[in-house]
Amino acid sequence: MEEKAGRGSIKPYVDRLTLGVTRILEASPGVTEVTFVEKEAAERHTIVSWEQKNGCVLPEDLKNFYLMMDGFHMTWSIKMDDNSMPLGSMTINSISKLNRLGAAPAYTLPSAPTLADLEDTD
Repeated sequence: MEEKAGRGSIKPYVDRLTLGVTRILEASPGVTEVTFVEKEAAERHTIVSWEQKNGCVLPEDLKNFYLMMDGFHMTWSIKMDDNSMPLGSMTINSISKLNRLGAAPAYTLPSAPTLADLEDTD
């Protein structure tokens, strides 16, 4: 896997961050050019500012993620007839692009699922 980063790499954590997708892709026949681009860590004041602006507190594990890196972008390609073709992409946006789920949207569909739909009713 090719990595691009501006500081110390987080390679030991990539497998956990991507739920093993990187390992699976790298082991898959025909998959090529798996790249992982991490962004510089967010500063604590940026996280606090986001929480104040959005009126909510982020979970500690998410704060820790952003303190480790401010998002990432992973891509992969497949090899077809000796040519490499882009196939997939996985991105976690930086905290500056994070939107609060549940904030009043400008428009929603009447049947759009909500957070309550995700709760286990058993």
